[in-house]
Amino acid sequence: MQPRITYIIPSMRVGGTERQLLYLMAGLADEYEVNLICTNAGGAWIGEARRTAARVNILEGHSGWDFRLQRKIGALLRSHPPQIMHSFLFGFDLFANKAARKISVPVILSSRRELAHWQKRRHLFMQRRANRYVQAVVANCEAVAADVRQREQADESLVRVILNGLPVNEFQCNDSNSALRERFGLPKEKHIIGMVANFSPVKDHRLFMEMAFHLLEHRNDVHFVLVGSGPLVDDMGRLVRRRGYAEHFNRFATINEITELHAVMDVALLCSQREGFPNAIMESMAMGKPVVAAAVGGVKELVHDGETGRLVYTRDPKDFANAVEACLEHPEEARRMGAAAAKWVRENLSVEQMVDRHRALYHELLTQHMKGKR
Repeated sequence: MQPRITYIIPSMRVGGTERQLLYLMAGLADEYEVNLICTNAGGAWIGEARRTAARVNILEGHSGWDFRLQRKIGALLRSHPPQIMHSFLFGFDLFANKAARKISVPVILSSRRELAHWQKRRHLFMQRRANRYVQAVVANCEAVAADVRQREQADESLVRVILNGLPVNEFQCNDSNSALRERFGLPKEKHIIGMVANFSPVKDHRLFMEMAFHLLEHRNDVHFVLVGSGPLVDDMGRLVRRRGYAEHFNRFATINEITELHAVMDVALLCSQREGFPNAIMESMAMGKPVVAAAVGGVKELVHDGETGRLVYTRDPKDFANAVEACLEHPEEARRMGAAAAKWVRENLSVEQMVDRHRALYHELLTQHMKGKR
């Protein structure tokens, strides 16, 4: 009989963490019976999860502070006891971990996917308590791992780093650039500068806009593409119209054409104030695009300045604009960086590598558990 693993996550909404979990579930489905518990809602990708998981349960909890979750999760774990429980409930996994320990699940893990500086003292108190019940905390980059050790006061040996993975062969596009521009209604002769990011404060679309306005003041050969949705869409739209530059911008909310949208960009940006290990930059690099990114968090582990892209160490829009112009004015160097980025991603960040590293960690912890029982 296959060993059983249960993953726990708030929902399968469209997001980087959810995408990584889908990759992981699919990669382990032949070796494990994979179950999924969503504590809050199903989400747009719940169908994808159902195609992989043996069982999917949606608890519809009110929030991460819903104390009834421990009882509900415990009931599900008792009905189909797993050998491994791995939670993606960053900040609120105390109830899941306690429920798993109560029924003696052999291996309990949790994950960290971001630099959660939003956490207040009460969140950290709960997280530190939650860490008492796990054999490992999986961080998706060294920056996140260091943050866990410092702010959560986690023991060095508890934190393991497993980088995100990407289905690298899917990130290639055979359509011509002119055909893509026609499809998306983009100007044929201008440089396309784009950013893929949810419209949330941490992504700092305002900085992107100010960078764009600076370029538009002295160049007429640039056009800007933003891919994503979120609470700041209307605010950014009003800002562009107020400055009189609306015709120089396009926004796309689609995720179904993300490969084609990456392909049409000449330079890819990320202006985030904080980041873990961003999928958008991984995707741009896999497509061979020169990247300009804020030097924050795990971005510095992805983009090697001057080799696979350009890092910006300030929050000055002019510095971002200068880095973009350097790519536009030196196209051979930009192509070289893009090619090096694609090679690095394919050698280091495949989905298969990410799945294999989880598989090895699960096997290690199960083996330690069995030895401890002797």
